[in-house]
Amino acid sequence: MSIAYLEMKRSNAITRRNTTATRKNLRNVVRLLSLLAPPLDGRKVKVHVVRNLPKDRLGDCGQGVDHYLVRLSAEIVDTQPDAVWMLLAHEWAHALVWEHCTHSHGEAWGMALAKSWRIISGEISPGDLTHDLD
Repeated sequence: MSIAYLEMKRSNAITRRNTTATRKNLRNVVRLLSLLAPPLDGRKVKVHVVRNLPKDRLGDCGQGVDHYLVRLSAEIVDTQPDAVWMLLAHEWAHALVWEHCTHSHGEAWGMALAKSWRIISGEISPGDLTHDLD
């Protein structure tokens, strides 16, 4: 075997480990967002990593009968783990303010984005909920 082949195999193994870690972290962060920033209309937010988004999108948010569906580009999730979190915050914010400004990026969406980002970045945590109850 050539050195180039071994390097390629090693690189692919590292990429698979990083992809798995990012997707596991994504599941944990979605659980946290569901707990700390659920939509006010009581619907759940489902997050799917997909390969079939239109070429001009990195993610999107849609409305189902009883839930919102956030779709994130598998390419972004698998190759740009740092970008995943801002993309998730962006799309989660759309779900939070769907009834007020579906596809726009107005003031309500900006506030929802800030809240989502503060949770994702760790600035707001579940422990903060207990302080509010005291």
